[in-house]
Amino acid sequence: MDLTLTTTQLISAAMKKYPSANLTAVQNFCWTAPDDVDANGWNLGQDARLYGWNNDTVDAIAYVLRMEGKL
Repeated sequence: MDLTLTTTQLISAAMKKYPSANLTAVQNFCWTAPDDVDANGWNLGQDARLYGWNNDTVDAIAYVLRMEGKL
C-alpha cells in the first residue's frame, strides 16, 4: 500500500493547518513547483514579496514543498 500523499492532499492538509492561506496561490505555486530546492526557495521569497502573500500562505506553500522534498 502506497502511503505517499498527492500534492492535492498535501494542499488540503496545509489549508487546515494554515486557514488564512490563499488557496489559489498555494495551489498554483505547489502544482507547478519543480524539483529544484534552491529555485523553489528563491521563487517563494520573490513571489511572497511581489504578491504580498500573508504568512499563512507562505507557510502553507513551504509545508507542502517540504513534505514533497522540494524545499
